Amino acid sequence: MNLVLVESPAKAKTIEKYLGKDYKVYATLGHVIDLPKSSLAVDVDKGYEPDFVTIKGKAALLKKLKKEVPKDGNVYLAMDPDREGEAIAYHAAQGLKLKNAKRITFNEITKNAVIDAVASPREIDMDLVSAQFARRVLDRLVGYKVSGLLWKKIRYGLSAGRVQSVALRLIVEREKEILSFVPQEYWEVYVDLVTDEGDVVRFKLAKVAGKTFKAGSKEDVDKIIQDISASTYSVKDVKKGNKKVSAPPPFTTSTLQQAANNHLGYSAKKTMALAQGLYQKGHITYMRTDSTNLSKDAIGAFRGYISSRYGESYIPESANFFRKSSKLAQEAHEAIRPTDVTKTGEALSDAEASEKKLYDLIRNRALASQMSPALYDTYNITAAPTGVEKDYDFVVSAQNCTFEGFKKLWNIQFGKDGEDVQEISKIEKGDSLKNKEVSPLQKFTTPKSRYTEATLVKQLEALGVGRPSTYATIISTIMDRGYVVKVEKKLAPTDIGTIVSNFLSEHFTRMVDYKYTAKVEDGLDGIALGKVKYEPFIDNEYKPLMKDIERIDKEVKKEDIVVLEKSDEKCPECGSDMVVKLGKYGKFLSCSKFPDCKGMKNLESTEFVLDESKFVKEDKCEKCGKQMIIKTGRFGAYWACEDYPKCKTAKPLMLLEKCPECGSHLVERKGRWGKTFTGCSAYPKCKYIKKESKKTSRPKRGKKS
Repeated sequence: MNLVLVESPAKAKTIEKYLGKDYKVYATLGHVIDLPKSSLAVDVDKGYEPDFVTIKGKAALLKKLKKEVPKDGNVYLAMDPDREGEAIAYHAAQGLKLKNAKRITFNEITKNAVIDAVASPREIDMDLVSAQFARRVLDRLVGYKVSGLLWKKIRYGLSAGRVQSVALRLIVEREKEILSFVPQEYWEVYVDLVTDEGDVVRFKLAKVAGKTFKAGSKEDVDKIIQDISASTYSVKDVKKGNKKVSAPPPFTTSTLQQAANNHLGYSAKKTMALAQGLYQKGHITYMRTDSTNLSKDAIGAFRGYISSRYGESYIPESANFFRKSSKLAQEAHEAIRPTDVTKTGEALSDAEASEKKLYDLIRNRALASQMSPALYDTYNITAAPTGVEKDYDFVVSAQNCTFEGFKKLWNIQFGKDGEDVQEISKIEKGDSLKNKEVSPLQKFTTPKSRYTEATLVKQLEALGVGRPSTYATIISTIMDRGYVVKVEKKLAPTDIGTIVSNFLSEHFTRMVDYKYTAKVEDGLDGIALGKVKYEPFIDNEYKPLMKDIERIDKEVKKEDIVVLEKSDEKCPECGSDMVVKLGKYGKFLSCSKFPDCKGMKNLESTEFVLDESKFVKEDKCEKCGKQMIIKTGRFGAYWACEDYPKCKTAKPLMLLEKCPECGSHLVERKGRWGKTFTGCSAYPKCKYIKKESKKTSRPKRGKKS
């Protein structure tokens, strides 16, 4: 009898049916050993040795698994094929005191892949384990030490993470750009012209009298409209060409998260949870990967399917290959793809509706990656009004698809892909075009948009910050900490998030520097490849951090950190300027001379940002039908009718989460002694109270290095 250990029960169930009666497959339910939550647990005086302990509740599991270890058979550690999986395998071997455990990995949970892996086991890769330990220890040191300083200088209970702080900086700096942006007025002039074929093509005014058209006011445009409104148009020039659009690569972790967010509205966290389920059920290959490669077997299967389903013209003469610079320590062998290309999402009997949608996205993208290019006839056309004194050049870029190729399966466009490109059937130089409508459009320059989860992941990847397995955790962590909320599906910083980011950016410049953070990731990859040593690497990061902390602790005053912005208000005590500060109960006005002058004023917050991923958005008042608005009172934010005091309707902020007992929305309340808890909004009819997990205790002082 042989024993196989994996992380999850779903994975265990899938593997067990492939291996047969001679194998027992059990799950460790993730990590069994980790750093304790209540202390630093890293000996900085002994080579940054981590003090790992058995995770609470896992001792009984280890005891149970020990009984299953065969006396004569083999033990196979089949955790995921990345450094996190390698560390889980190592700790499982340590916890069970295994002497000759065999490490096996596979990129897909199929019968052939699992059997092949069992036939060619290897030893645990200690370089990968060291890399995971280094990340865990470095994140603990940074988080523990910097969080302690945040508690002291800003507010009790705050925390900071190494990579999360960089992501927060991106969001806060984008918000500052938006707030400081001054819009500029400009005008564009369009004309809708009808071709002989009946196509309506929208042209844009590009030049007037040979010069680039620019208009900053309505008066500038009115003169032009008067000139051209009654004119017919003649095609002045047609530049024809051909365009070939190549198939996109199959998904990596990053591009899957971006596409799922853009097309399906899934968060990075949800996407990875669904992909994990699809992988464990054997439907897709491993979902944490930087690679765009596909195996020869997969390419052969894809090309065969495409040929039989769509025809020979839809497959290129030779297979499509994609080059991408990958971080080898985090790269699986392949891109994300279906394990059986003939199965659509509907054919997955064991998958939920949301899993099926994600699966079809993965399958269509993987199939499309091996299809022929899409072909277009392109036109750059210039038309001019007839019978006018000035030369007006109206232009348009148009195209006509002659062969759809990969777009048969993947015709999803995001961002600027395909923007402003119109399709027409035929147009020639000298053609007369009928004037259907002239449209002057007033516009204003706009700032960059807030980050969505998709664009943030894209930016993190571009900067080299984090790795595929960390993107979802980065975003969920800064949201869980209350530093960031979602507003209309975009990420916006909260006041406390802004304060924390400003503090870190001003005083921990090295820690939140984009290039430096990417360099740290490269160092971790170097450990995984056996090229960088663990202790010198941690030493190089920890000692400068401690010097920064000691300096900041002495030099920086708390009252200077919590300033959000300047104010036009004057201090009632001394007449000095006042500043907006963030206190325990929200914003307030404080004298800029504090602590010499303790003048202050209440400040009713009009800038409360509703986290739509957490709270219900109220619309109309139930009594009078007028708009409900958010107000801030003594006990925090709440909904109230805009017609107050005529209408006194008021409601607490309802959580999206519903009561498991009666189905009403849950609300956050304060108890008798000021402690916050989550209970049913139908109280006292329903007395349900949600049990909260115990919070991490306050960090103890670490040993001096």
